[in-house]
Amino acid sequence: MLYQSFSGDAEVGTSVFEMNGGSLTTSIGPLFYITNTDSEIKLNGAELNATSGILLSASADRWGDTGSNGGIVTLTAEDELLNGDVTCDNISSVTVILQNGTSLTGVINEENAGGSVALTLDSTSTWNVTGTSYLKSLIDEDTTLSNIKDNGYTIYYDSNENTNNWLGGETYTLTDGGKLIPLTA
Repeated sequence: MLYQSFSGDAEVGTSVFEMNGGSLTTSIGPLFYITNTDSEIKLNGAELNATSGILLSASADRWGDTGSNGGIVTLTAEDELLNGDVTCDNISSVTVILQNGTSLTGVINEENAGGSVALTLDSTSTWNVTGTSYLKSLIDEDTTLSNIKDNGYTIYYDSNENTNNWLGGETYTLTDGGKLIPLTA
């Protein structure tokens, strides 16, 4: 858990978790849980196991001022096999950056509850989609989108978001018959 407690024992700032190699397993709850703070998670070649099925969750909790105590997190992964879902509530934001052969298997923002959820893939990384997902921003170096293994699921993106201009507000049929569909507010 990465959080700011406001109990007087910690300063306000950005929490940072960095892991190069090694292994990390959780048997209960998300592997990474971010609340009431800004966080950076940097992973490189680590063996991760989220037995709950939730890789990362950013949301408000009992710490901080209600309505402004969500989590803001950037997860950057290199040379990783990530398994699990990414969840986010309406006052939190998540940015996931997949680089250097990283693979993510999971759903992102399935409930469409996230305040802002962004995914960036380099051309060597893949997303294996396991359910309908909602993204504020999608940046993909592979403009053919062939590194998104959709498994027949639909992915929605915000056509009003500037980072999605490259998608032209269009609907795309993905490799396995799923769709990438613009969603406007």
